[in-house]
Amino acid sequence: MSPLSFAQWMALLLPLQTWVTIRAQQTACKQWDSSNSLDELGLFQDGDVVLGGLFPLYNMPVMQDLSYSASPELMHCQGFQMRPLRWAQAMVFAVEEINRNPSLLPGVRLGYRILDSCGKHPWALRGALLMVSGGNKSCSSAHSVPVIIGEASSTQSMILSRTLGPLDIPLVSYQASCACLSDRSAYPNFFRTIPSDFYQARAMAQLAKRFGWTWVGAIGADNDYGRLAIQAFSEEVKEAGVCLAFFETVSRENLEQDAARAAVTVQRSSARVILVFAWYTDVEVVFLELARRNVTDRQFLASEAWSTSVSLLQNAAIFAVSRGVLGVAIRGAPVPGLEAHLRGVHPSWSPGNPVLKELWEQVFGCSLGGQNGSASQSLTPCGGTETLQTVQNVFTDTSQLRVTYNVYLAVYAVAHALHSQLSCSQGNTTNRSPYCASTDNLQPRQLLHHLNQVHFTTQLGEEFCFEGGDIRAVYDIVNWQDSPDGLLQYVKIGQMEGSELNINDSTIMWTTGSKMVPKSVCTEACPPGTRKAMRKGEPVCCFDCIPCADGEISNRTGNEFCVVY
Repeated sequence: MSPLSFAQWMALLLPLQTWVTIRAQQTACKQWDSSNSLDELGLFQDGDVVLGGLFPLYNMPVMQDLSYSASPELMHCQGFQMRPLRWAQAMVFAVEEINRNPSLLPGVRLGYRILDSCGKHPWALRGALLMVSGGNKSCSSAHSVPVIIGEASSTQSMILSRTLGPLDIPLVSYQASCACLSDRSAYPNFFRTIPSDFYQARAMAQLAKRFGWTWVGAIGADNDYGRLAIQAFSEEVKEAGVCLAFFETVSRENLEQDAARAAVTVQRSSARVILVFAWYTDVEVVFLELARRNVTDRQFLASEAWSTSVSLLQNAAIFAVSRGVLGVAIRGAPVPGLEAHLRGVHPSWSPGNPVLKELWEQVFGCSLGGQNGSASQSLTPCGGTETLQTVQNVFTDTSQLRVTYNVYLAVYAVAHALHSQLSCSQGNTTNRSPYCASTDNLQPRQLLHHLNQVHFTTQLGEEFCFEGGDIRAVYDIVNWQDSPDGLLQYVKIGQMEGSELNINDSTIMWTTGSKMVPKSVCTEACPPGTRKAMRKGEPVCCFDCIPCADGEISNRTGNEFCVVY
């Protein structure tokens, strides 16, 4: 059969096109997404301009029904997390603080719509599209957001940036650190208030070179964050003669099996220094498996995702494994007034809100009633006098604000960009820039332009601006040491700013409990009288030491060649 001509194709399509047009005119707006229960999992406040926010308030997806006997639907995730709720409350606090500021966005009231991302792209993507479209309650776009603060994960941020890019919706992440996101040609609408992993990998590489570790194992999350960070580390140390002994990955979906496999590899490897780029919940499972196997003589290097994890620091079951951890941490900064805000949080702020309800039931072990919260039925009713004023936990702890400060900074960056966008419309109307707007005609494309140009002084007195979508790299170097209460605590022992690493070596407590730097080499340096001989098919760090030939000499340890004397 001969192929149809263009005219024949058009003749066939014309009736279909006419039918679609008629149906479009006759059909009322219809919402096909049935996962409406997810719309309430968050924090909400209306305003002249509403900012979107995505936070992993829960981290365990519910197993999906794959029987195909019913329409697939995203379910409410499990595994409530107080720390990300603190991050979300930092966004709430920043918005309220800006609304009280007479010099920043005067006459404009900010609002927020914060949703749970579950730390997985289906939930993150659904939440983002819900916010930028205006919501599920109607088919109008009455309360669409012009910008989203989020996401925490690099993989989710990549997906969201590519999806929202054609709409010119800016995305300002507080924790997505993959170096790949610095590519402005691929992610022109992406910004972040956390440094790129390129600099974190460089810090790790400098630590390896500083302490003479040439044989390093690696464990990474099975996603862009873990894989690309380990790749960046490998490239940084290549010229220094540092080799990767192994690289194991762990995924949330198969965490128990992956953790067991990684632990076996660590146990069998001769590498005594292990680099780990993964989320703290993943690290905990790996460490528990290592503790079960009594593997307690490895020195771990921690990425920022777990180097300051209170959950790990307080887990006595892994102390023998985790003591002495050396890590790179996001630079901490204070947020005055935030602790009072957190302690004032109460379910009465938003009656029936399932997130605040779950916080209350976990903290006080009592039930607020209603259907939400799986533990409610087994709990006694709350008395009504519960308060967070004297509670000491992850949610109320503001002693070391890192990701929390990044969220706070992200909101201020957006606010200053909005201020620039809205204030320029009040000038000369004849020569008004196309990037100016009013609150009733605010275009995300205009906000994207002003975010690229944003420049202000933070409350700490520091100059802030985006370099592309990135910020200047500053890290704390921390060490896990014994604390007076019998737990572990992290102690700042140095800092890295740009490419300059400064550490006080004498303050480090190593995994052995001593002040002696652990060794991690594949082969010890060749003694005098021998030379290095590479092993075919093995890394350059692994070699044999063979005696010098007659008439040749090697009079120093570590010589690669013998010389004629």
